[in-house]
Amino acid sequence: MSCHLLFLILVLYSSVETPYIAMDCCLSVSHQVIPSNIVVRHRDQVKGEGCPISAVIFVTKKGKYLCAPSGEQWVNNLKTEVDRILHKCQKNNFKVYTLASITRNRTESKVSHISLV
Repeated sequence: MSCHLLFLILVLYSSVETPYIAMDCCLSVSHQVIPSNIVVRHRDQVKGEGCPISAVIFVTKKGKYLCAPSGEQWVNNLKTEVDRILHKCQKNNFKVYTLASITRNRTESKVSHISLV
């Protein structure tokens, strides 16, 4: 009898579905212009698809999420600029050179040409 009860409980527990999926949504937007040099990517948030408002979510280099109004011209311009930069990076296989790596490479190449007497 206890095996049947345990089986019934397991069947009922496994058939319960979660009605909501947790989503990160912008609840408000800022009309302050975001500088393009801090943004690494963006995505659109659509009202009615689990979120209360439509917005554009910009992700910064520091990993912060900034919510902007989806219809404004400066937002569209920023999306275009970010897409242009991402396309350029993809075209170059994401080869990004930092000042430290350039300096190190120059130092290494100079050292390799010095002969000790």
